[in-house]
Amino acid sequence: MLCQCCGIEAPTKQTAFYQNIGALVMRFSRSVNGNLCKNCIHKNFWKMTLTTLFLGWWGMISFIVTPFFLLNNIVRYLVALPMPPVPPDATVPRLTKSDREKIAPHVADFIQRLNEEGSNFEEVAEEYSQRLGVTPGQITLAIREIASLVEAEK
Repeated sequence: MLCQCCGIEAPTKQTAFYQNIGALVMRFSRSVNGNLCKNCIHKNFWKMTLTTLFLGWWGMISFIVTPFFLLNNIVRYLVALPMPPVPPDATVPRLTKSDREKIAPHVADFIQRLNEEGSNFEEVAEEYSQRLGVTPGQITLAIREIASLVEAEK
């Protein structure tokens, strides 16, 4: 589906990486959490893990938590390694007027399918994308647009 880091339409995996920078009496932590493509998983793993490896130890609490952050990052990275690579032609999806016109009549049915027990957003979006001649990412964008319009009306 859509990478929550870079926005391209590619296979994603739910993952979380943590970074810790220790100071003598305080610490600075940061995290990246979401459905990420393989490129973003790779980039965030190395950036956050190396920062933690070199700067995470300087403080009493940091000295204790840094090994856990490093272990978490390494395990999550290894779990993500078998993911398919990002296709070379992967792009950020765009929603044109004609795409909106294709999707709009099916929104109520789409939402009804999502409310069924055991339904999965990605599977339903894939099914509708094939039926409507759009990409799953375009369906995701259309649903986000509709949700933001509904939220603005409240």
